This record gives sequence, structure tokens and C-alpha cells, in this order.
Amino acid sequence: MKSALFVAYTIDGNLVNKENIKKRPGFYTEKNLKKKYRVTNKDYKGSGYDKGHLAFHSAFDYDKKILSKTYSLVNIVAMSPQVNRHHWKKAERLSKQIAPKLGYVNVIDGVIYNSNPKRIGSNKIAVPSGYWKMLYNDDKNYKKCFYFKNDLNAVSKGDKLKSHLIDCGELY
Repeated sequence: MKSALFVAYTIDGNLVNKENIKKRPGFYTEKNLKKKYRVTNKDYKGSGYDKGHLAFHSAFDYDKKILSKTYSLVNIVAMSPQVNRHHWKKAERLSKQIAPKLGYVNVIDGVIYNSNPKRIGSNKIAVPSGYWKMLYNDDKNYKKCFYFKNDLNAVSKGDKLKSHLIDCGELY
């Protein structure tokens, strides 16, 4: 697949909006991976897909060193531009809004692949069929899950985050 199947992290409510580092580091290839597992920026060029973050930039915009880790291509998946820039972004925003209210929010972002996924780039990156996001805080009895289809024809106008809500039990 050449990307993570899921990532898990915690957003500390005390760190949300602490620094708001705007400068985006460049995406980079993990040189410590065997070459057959590596992904490069060129793999995305002309593919029609965005480099979509699993663990997202603004969840870590309080520390430059930590923030730079989110730009590793290991944390990136081929994502429809509309899904990346609008649908998925709404769930990212929600996680930053609720973290200060709850004290923290745990996040698990996952990727779903068909049995024979479309591939892009010279490194034959598998294109996911969809993505899911779980937000939870057991101390406050909070849990919400979302699913997003990776559709190049997705329309963002009129799209509501609640239309992507799913029963978290579907993820187990």
C-alpha cells in the first residue's frame, strides 16, 4: 500500500491555537525506509489526487519540529481534492474545536482500500477507497466517527459533516 493504514494521536486542548505556525514544511520521503516502500512527491504529480494528511498540520502547529513530522509522506495518502480540502477538513476542524472543551481528544484516522486499488505514480501508490476518523475522550464519554468516500467527483457545496457520521461500531 505504501502508506499508513491508520494513525493515532491526541490533541491537547491546552495546545490548540497556542502558536498557530502557518509556514508549511515541504513533504519529504522517509529515507530510512527500504526503497521498495518509499513514496515520493513525484508519485502525486499529475495524478489528480492531493497529498492528504492523516495526522493533520494544525493539530501540531504549536511546535515546528513536531509539525514537520506530519509532512512525512508516510503520513500522506492519495485524497480527492474536494474530500481533502472540504469534507475531511471539516472533521479536522471539529477535532480542534472540541479538544479545548474536553481537555483533549484522541484521534484515530484510518484508510480503507479495495481489494484491487487504483495505483498512481512510478512507485504504484494504492489509492484508498475511503477514510474514517474517530474522535473520542473516554473521560468525558465523547465519541464520534466519520466516513469519507474518496471520490474524485465529490461535491463540496452543501456537504455537511453530519452526513459523514457513522456508528463507531462499524469500525471494529
